[in-house]
Formats: sequence, structure tokens, C-alpha cells
Amino acid sequence: MIHLDELLSAFLDGEATPPEVVRIESHLTDCHRCRIRLTEINAARTALRSLPLIELPPRLLADAGVPVVSPKRRPMVWVGAAAAAIAASVITVATVNTPPPEPLNLADVSRQFGARTALDVGAAPLKMVLPSAEAIE
Repeated sequence: MIHLDELLSAFLDGEATPPEVVRIESHLTDCHRCRIRLTEINAARTALRSLPLIELPPRLLADAGVPVVSPKRRPMVWVGAAAAAIAASVITVATVNTPPPEPLNLADVSRQFGARTALDVGAAPLKMVLPSAEAIE
């Protein structure tokens, strides 16, 4: 049996072509060795990604002849302020354009809640006490 070791990594990365994905998935249903290999590759990738990044001292890099690139500058404060302003604008437009909620119909709420509690084991039925006309006035 031909094994697909060279395609498994591309499959995990989502870089396999659609015909390759079909071929790999079909092969994995029949090949125990490749299923184990796929699990091993995924575990190794997960372990590598969990390792902390270590910054080497610039002098060590310079002594080794590696060009030193300065770290990326922090984004300016105005970028965050602009993002917050855009988010506030979107929320404002959404709030203004949202229709008002429909009035709450207690009979519908009772019926829907009663149907739900009938399916829940141990749930108590909904008991509503409607205010009397005297209490409202």
C-alpha cells in the first residue's frame, strides 16, 4: 500500500488541493498507519506552536553575521481611537435602525415556557400572578 506521508502536512495546513483532500480522506479511512502518522504530525505541530518565543540579544546576532531588524513599532494611539470611533458609529447606526420591540404578550410567554418545561425533566410549570386592576391604578 502506498502511504501519503508527503501530503499529510499539506492536508493539516489546508494547502491540499480538493482532489488531494478527497484522496487523503479516502486513504485515511482504510490506512491505520497514515491515521496514526497524521495524529503524530498534528501533535508535533501543536507542541512546536506552544513553545515560547525567545528574543536573542542583538549583539549575539550581530556577532553571528545575522542582520538585526528592529522590532515592529507599536501602533499609534490614533489607530485605536479610530477603531473605537468606527465601532461607536456602527453601534449608533444599528441602534437607530433597529425597530422597536413588539409588546410582550404574557399568554405567548406562558405557552412557550410551558412547552419548554414540559420537555425538561423536573422543571416546574410557570406561574404568573397578574396584577389586579386596583394595583395598577
